Amino acid sequence: MTTNPDHGNMSRDDRDEWPANEPVGSFDIEIARRGIEGYQAASGHMLFVCPNGKRCGVLIGPSPATREHPDAACVWGWDGNMERPTLTPSINCIAEKDGKPTSGCGWHGSITNGVMR
Repeated sequence: MTTNPDHGNMSRDDRDEWPANEPVGSFDIEIARRGIEGYQAASGHMLFVCPNGKRCGVLIGPSPATREHPDAACVWGWDGNMERPTLTPSINCIAEKDGKPTSGCGWHGSITNGVMR
């Protein structure tokens, strides 16, 4: 059995726009002061560049929440750390479902204390 390698420390980049060559591990967290419509468990979202070099985003809240219906997004549990975040559970960004491509990047890993694995 092999373990997932560390993909490096993440680095917060809170600029409004990222350049095309934004490095893997860059991230930003935005708190939604009024919540996110349709997602009671979500208090914000996190955008990050995954190890596959894609820009990925997840909804975050104080604890993970499953989809309310098949077309809804999940909410990942976030520890509240803006500089070295931990998200639970792992992120499985599916690139294909039932033989058809999705908008996902194909990375399956975790973010723990600001390190992608």
